[in-house]
Amino acid sequence: MTNNTPPYSALIPLLRIISGYGVKSNHDDSQRAYIEISCNINNHARVMEGCVIGHEVADDSSLDELKAVNDSLIGADVENQQEIDNKLRSAEISESMRLSVSVAVHKTSAKLNNISTLEALKALAKKDAYSVPVPIVTLLNGGKQSGGKNNLASLCICADLKKSFSEGLDVLERIYMKVEDLLKKKFPNNCPSIGANGGLSYSCDKVELMFELVKEAATELELTSEEDFYFILDCSASDFHTEVAPGQGSAKKGQSTSRHRYDWVEGQVKPSEDFCDYLENLVETENIVTLIDPLHHEDEEGLARLREKLASCHILNRGSANIMKMQSTLTGTIATLQAAQGFKVLEAATHEEGETLLADLALVSGCEMMLLGGLRGCRRALYNQINIRLQQNYKMQPALQDWGFPEKTAEEE
Repeated sequence: MTNNTPPYSALIPLLRIISGYGVKSNHDDSQRAYIEISCNINNHARVMEGCVIGHEVADDSSLDELKAVNDSLIGADVENQQEIDNKLRSAEISESMRLSVSVAVHKTSAKLNNISTLEALKALAKKDAYSVPVPIVTLLNGGKQSGGKNNLASLCICADLKKSFSEGLDVLERIYMKVEDLLKKKFPNNCPSIGANGGLSYSCDKVELMFELVKEAATELELTSEEDFYFILDCSASDFHTEVAPGQGSAKKGQSTSRHRYDWVEGQVKPSEDFCDYLENLVETENIVTLIDPLHHEDEEGLARLREKLASCHILNRGSANIMKMQSTLTGTIATLQAAQGFKVLEAATHEEGETLLADLALVSGCEMMLLGGLRGCRRALYNQINIRLQQNYKMQPALQDWGFPEKTAEEE
């Protein structure tokens, strides 16, 4: 910083802007990164006088990044997010640091203009209106690290589309709390832990047990699937995917032509055809409306089959443009969202602790759904932020009015 500073009344500092992007905080505020920005208001130009990004326990490599940021941004126009982000992209810093600073500058600009970060994002994205994506709440976590044989990652739910955001969230929270209560009763000596995504850890040998647990909770609450809520299954199939030479092994209906193999049940490696059969049956039995990462992104034949067979289910892969997370800068994120086509989901990354800007971004993203995680810890703050915006009387429309699935004929039923 220079010593030639204006009076304090003209110096607008935002001290300790918490940014969880890329910071291993373990829910401990004292370990999160903070950002200090001051802007010199000179002849109505909001010029960055100084930018200090730090950590309570900064190492030498962090200090090098801090110097690179300061050198890049001093003298930049704090209200020109594109200019700031271009400079950050050129700086030799980590992507997490780049995003942290980009977010902090955005918050500074909003404060200087006496508007909310949501209004500032709307202007940055050049949006005419706000829309509320359908929230996907993570209930139960399984997967390779769960301890059981079930390797499918997470079971999620969303509310019926006819419900308002607040009504739907109330239903989802009641189910979440009841599931947590049932786990404690069934396994009194092994209380469920909360995963990084806010979901409840559940060690089981098959994913069907997850569905049974949720339906048991719903029954006690007098709620029903398809009337009050829907299932979404996040498979994360790449975690249990292997490849073999085509023709090696066999599928149930003869020789497999696929090189892709999956052990969705630990120790039982089967061809893509078998896994597709299993998923098709599961979707029909449990009324699943969305499958996330059901197959490896290179299993194009299997994905094409699922999309053909499961017309009443959204098939989404993280390797495509359908599921998006925050990029290394705000303007880069908005550009990616605007370029994406079709059904889109905005997902919170596991390291985004303490940062609620993602909730504001969801409201200008144009995404149909948002995968924010469970209803505990820092993930709950994202849902609370959207509720706050609704209570502030921002005019918002639901991003998804109906599922858009084709009507089933009598023969199909």
